[in-house]
Amino acid sequence: MAQQPSERSFRFGIRFKIAVSIGVIMVALMGVDILWNLSLQNAQAENEAREKAEVLAAEMRAAWDFVDRNQDVINRAEDGSFRTKHLVCVVAAKSISMLFTTETDYSIRFTNDTPRQAANAPDAFEQEALAAFNADPELKAYWRVMAGADGERVFRYLEPLYVTESCLECHGEPVGEPDQYGYPKEGMAVGQVGGAMSITEPMDIYAAGIQNSMVQQVVMVLFMMVAAFAGLYVVTSRLVLQPIDALRTAAKSVGEGDFGCSADATEPRTGKDEAKPSAAPRRHQRVRGERKGRLPSNGAEGGGLWGGPDELTELTGEFDRMARDLQILYEDLEGQVREKTDDLMVLNDLLNYQKRELKVALDRLGEEVAYKNEFFAIVSHELRTPLTSILAYARILNADTSLAPKTREAVAEIESNATLLLNMVNNILVISKHAAQKDELLPEPVDFVDLAQFVRKALAPIAAAKDVKLTCSVAPDVPLSMADWEKLRRVLENLVDNAIKYTHRGGFVDLAITFEPAGHGVSQDGEIVMRVRDDGMGIVPDELDQIFELYKQAGQSANRRYRGTGLGLAVVRDLTELHGGTVAVESRVKEGSTFTVRIPHVPVPQEWDSLAG
Repeated sequence: MAQQPSERSFRFGIRFKIAVSIGVIMVALMGVDILWNLSLQNAQAENEAREKAEVLAAEMRAAWDFVDRNQDVINRAEDGSFRTKHLVCVVAAKSISMLFTTETDYSIRFTNDTPRQAANAPDAFEQEALAAFNADPELKAYWRVMAGADGERVFRYLEPLYVTESCLECHGEPVGEPDQYGYPKEGMAVGQVGGAMSITEPMDIYAAGIQNSMVQQVVMVLFMMVAAFAGLYVVTSRLVLQPIDALRTAAKSVGEGDFGCSADATEPRTGKDEAKPSAAPRRHQRVRGERKGRLPSNGAEGGGLWGGPDELTELTGEFDRMARDLQILYEDLEGQVREKTDDLMVLNDLLNYQKRELKVALDRLGEEVAYKNEFFAIVSHELRTPLTSILAYARILNADTSLAPKTREAVAEIESNATLLLNMVNNILVISKHAAQKDELLPEPVDFVDLAQFVRKALAPIAAAKDVKLTCSVAPDVPLSMADWEKLRRVLENLVDNAIKYTHRGGFVDLAITFEPAGHGVSQDGEIVMRVRDDGMGIVPDELDQIFELYKQAGQSANRRYRGTGLGLAVVRDLTELHGGTVAVESRVKEGSTFTVRIPHVPVPQEWDSLAG
């Protein structure tokens, strides 16, 4: 037989979880049902109280109308002469209500906004009802369940009393004139709300009935829950838990290596079958199990509670088939492991070979990159000497006033293109040094006035050739600062040259250098700010994030008008960051661009001042 679940499994296993889950659901449903029935019974109690109040109000109105209609008879003497007996409708109604209130727990009284006696003054609820009657002439009654003066729940009901012809004798016009009882008249008119009949009923009788009904319902539901739990426990144990226990026992045997076990809970097991198999003969368990008939060939051979196959019976058959498949896999597992191990060794050898090949390729690539950088550096350095000579001779010829105009234009064109070519060579040299990580600062005191004038003088021929106005300005408070003069020159020449390139004829390029002292967002010793502004073609917003990258130019296309290497702004970025600074750009298409370079101000040490002195 399958192993019986332990006490702990019974208490905290699937039986316990199912019972708790169903119990919680049924308690929740019972709570909803109780609240719903309580709401319905409260509504029914309120309707019954209202119907009683309507009946009492109808009876009081009948007494009122009876006295009112028989006033002529009541107020006649035996000889037929008229003599008032002071028994009017309101007096009769109040007397009847007083007698009724004295004999029962109900309360009936009459009230209005201007009572003649303090006992008839309205309370808060009655004032609320009178206001509602005056606001809505069609309102026939006003009621609510509320707490009474003693804290008990009561039903309050009011009906309006309208002024009739018979009421005018005591309450009509003229206002203030004493009536037959000595009270001043109120000046009421026919059809006006003259007051209200107030009825108060206790709700305790209804509450007791509701409580008894709720107790009966709870007892009935609890009885049904106990019965449902018992039935559920029996059905669950027979149809679900016993097969699961059998599957658990069979799974444990499979885990121990006995693949010939059966998951059929109804089949007895012999002591020999239940013993753990040794490691050696495990591969033969499947054959032995099949001979004993313990592994059914399909799950539908078993039966459920009613003798037919059910889901758990089919699951049992599937489990037995799985056990057979596991045995087959177990028998072939060692061979598969050896095969996979051999495959992994082959792949590992291939990976090591590819790793060595990749290292050789990387080494070769590193050598080629180093050779390329060295080549660029050598070629760029060698090109600077002839280009410098060309520029020098071009400037000498340009200074000769005896040259013909066309010759002077040719010399200016030579100087302009030589300057551009020298800038390109210098950019290539800077990029090569930066890629080889051989670029370093050579700080010295920099006078930014001299620096700006040098840049203006070097690029003036290019600006003049394009008819672009080039201006330079340095604020008076810009101090001397320790920096690499040559690298700052490269930064400004690239920015100004770039601005001239993208500015149309007749435009302007302005170089302005200012000083920002220490403050919010500025370094401790302040910053040198260099701005290059132009009114050229501008840059589209999509290209602003990439113009400082290598070989990137604004407006790149196959037929672009402005050509270049795309190195200038990359050089500006690298040399600015080498100084610990930043570069930024603001631009609008067809309105121009502004490039801003910020570098930290480094005060000149005293030893440099003494050398300068």
